Amino acid sequence: MIEQVTKWANGDVAQGKVMLFVGAIVLVAAILAWKNGGEMLRGMLIPLGLIVFINVGYGGFMQRQRPGIVKQVSERYAVDPVSAQADEVARIEKDCRTYAMMNFIWSAFFIVGITLVFMAGANTWKGLGLGFIVLSAAGFVLDNFLHERAEVYLKAIA
Repeated sequence: MIEQVTKWANGDVAQGKVMLFVGAIVLVAAILAWKNGGEMLRGMLIPLGLIVFINVGYGGFMQRQRPGIVKQVSERYAVDPVSAQADEVARIEKDCRTYAMMNFIWSAFFIVGITLVFMAGANTWKGLGLGFIVLSAAGFVLDNFLHERAEVYLKAIA
C-alpha cells in the first residue's frame, strides 16, 4: 500500500507543479489583457483571475500536502495496516465523489459562458462568457486528471 500512496502522491505533486506553471502563465496573460486588451479581453479578467487562483492555490496546496499524506499513511500503516487501509479507502472515495460533483460546477460555468456569448450585447459580457468557457475547460481537465489518478489509486488499495 505504501508504494501505491507514494505513486499517487507523486502524480498529484507533478500535477501541482504543472498547475503552478500554468497559473503563472495565465497571470501574465491576464496582466497583458488588462493593460493592452480590448473590451472582450477585459471581460475575461475575472475568469482568468479564477484560473490563476485555482491553479496557484490548489497546485501549491498539493505541493505541500501530498508528501505529508505519504508520511501519515506510512506511519498509520506501520501501526495498524487494516485500519490505515480502511481510512485511506474512505478518504479517496470521498475525494472521488467530490471530483464527480465538480463536473456539474464546471458544466454550469460552461452553460453560463455559452449563454453570455450568444445572448449578451456588450463585448465585455461576451468576453466574460468566453472566460467562463475557458475556466470550465480548465476545470474539467484538472479535475478529471485528479479523478482518474484517484480512481486508479483506489482500485490498487481496495
